[in-house]
Amino acid sequence: MSFLRGLGIRRYLLLALILLIAILGVSTLKRSSPQIFEIKNPQKNNQQGIEEIKPINVLFVGDIMLDRKVEAQMEKNGFTYPFEKITSFLKENDYVFGNLEGSISKNPTKFSLSAMTFAFSDKVVQPLKLSNFGILSLANNHTLNMYLDGLEETKTILGQAEIDWVGDPVACSNDYIVKGDLIFSAFNTTFSECKEDGIISIIAKIKKENPGKFLIVSMHWGEEYKTESSQAQKNLAHKIIDSGADLIIGHHPHVVQEFEKYKDKMIFYSLGNFIFDQYFSAETQEELGVRLEIYGDKIIYRIFPIESIVSQPQLMEKAKAKEFMRKRGFESIIIIKDTEIKNVCFGENCFYAEIVEKPEDVMLGLMFRKNLDKDRGMLFKFSEYKNHSFWMKNTLIPLDIIWLNENMEVVYIGENIQPCKEEICGGINPIEKSKYVLELNAGIAQKINLKIGDKLTF
Repeated sequence: MSFLRGLGIRRYLLLALILLIAILGVSTLKRSSPQIFEIKNPQKNNQQGIEEIKPINVLFVGDIMLDRKVEAQMEKNGFTYPFEKITSFLKENDYVFGNLEGSISKNPTKFSLSAMTFAFSDKVVQPLKLSNFGILSLANNHTLNMYLDGLEETKTILGQAEIDWVGDPVACSNDYIVKGDLIFSAFNTTFSECKEDGIISIIAKIKKENPGKFLIVSMHWGEEYKTESSQAQKNLAHKIIDSGADLIIGHHPHVVQEFEKYKDKMIFYSLGNFIFDQYFSAETQEELGVRLEIYGDKIIYRIFPIESIVSQPQLMEKAKAKEFMRKRGFESIIIIKDTEIKNVCFGENCFYAEIVEKPEDVMLGLMFRKNLDKDRGMLFKFSEYKNHSFWMKNTLIPLDIIWLNENMEVVYIGENIQPCKEEICGGINPIEKSKYVLELNAGIAQKINLKIGDKLTF
């Protein structure tokens, strides 16, 4: 992400340039977009240094069932079949979390195509691993379908593949997974001995033991095929947050349910299916992927509409995704926190831009982010109308950077500026004064034929 320096940048750049010359000599310097909203990370403070930030990027998906008609497709087309149209997207994340709805075995029971019990061949493990699954919840009503021996074999097979698992199908498990600053726990309330008091007690204990970490709770709950959460789900969700959870991810209803912000924490009541063979309705083949991104004290959630076609999940095309979000009432839920996201336009070419003006947000910019959707950007608003310099230290995305004056007119365009991987990075310091700076994906300026004097509106 680009990084704005502030006062003293020219002196720094001059010294850096002299050093570089001394050492090196003279050199020349289609899928749907997600809904995005932000909250402040309660576990971090904004005094954390930019160089100390270790960005976190985790994707959550729904129910994974690899038996019955899914297994028939895999036996016909190969065991990578369910993942083939989604693997590249899954690999954009540090790792993926999903709900595994069944046991894995070297000799799985052969259930019928209409059975309500599931067992998966151990041949599914390699595709799961290659598709970047790092943690799977076993807290559901199907991981005991091959009894305790099947559950233990599942854990062993996942462990051998270095895929973490969490949760128990019957009991309220005290166990949890720690990955850096994240903690994962999972509970099943369907056909289970795990009750509300046990869940609340364990979450409070985990939080007390790990006060500085971000606690994620996966819940297997609710009523099947209901597109709205029950009052019982809502009541329990609020108690879970009150007990110390920072994020709740829901599974089991097989359809997407609403999401909610409660006390600056997010609750996703159900992500729907991810891989399943419930072809009987549109709702059971419409899904959500939720990406959690943490940059120091800044948290971003990105919502990806997914559709499954014959048990192959794939990102929805833009028009269909927009209609899905509109139909579910998700379209207006974009931001949480005082950071704005606005539609900014050069003529008919429009982009959703994060508006940043606080010093800590300006300093962070787009640093560490692994991707930027093609219709997204970041607009910096400065209090002073002067020369504003940028550099690309810790940036992972090539950018077009556009400087604008007080009237929102383009005064300078930096095209296809590449990430800097060196210890010392050069900067871009236009002589033109600016009040705003807009960052977009590299190539956009050329694509829309952007020129000096063009005006940005929002």
